[in-house]
Amino acid sequence: MSRKDTIKSRQDKLKEAFLEQLKRTPTIETACQKVTVARSTVYRWIKENKKFEKQVDDSLFEGRNFMSDIAENQLFSLIGEKKIEAIRLYLSTHNPRYSNKIELSGSVSHKDEALTKEQKKLIREALKLSSLRHHEKEKKKGI
Repeated sequence: MSRKDTIKSRQDKLKEAFLEQLKRTPTIETACQKVTVARSTVYRWIKENKKFEKQVDDSLFEGRNFMSDIAENQLFSLIGEKKIEAIRLYLSTHNPRYSNKIELSGSVSHKDEALTKEQKKLIREALKLSSLRHHEKEKKKGI
């Protein structure tokens, strides 16, 4: 086996271990630490290989779903222990009767009136002030 083949084989094993770790701990930093591979190496692999990039995305998705399952399980355990914070969180996110609400009332009307001279002047001034080119010209002039 050539040196190049040995390096490729080792990289393939590291990549596979990294992807499996992402499925358990879905953060690139943590997975890199667990597998003992540099983040810069992983990002280089992602940049060089679109297939690996897709595998990373898929592993992150699977890992996040796994962590959500664990978190929900813990939440249900806390609800079973009658922890009011857990109960409130669950109800506010899963039952519309307990969600945060904002009530808006009023009316919107549309008038097709011409702008006054004063309004036109204010709009022109605002547009001038918002223009980067205008700002740069003033900067060059020392204003």
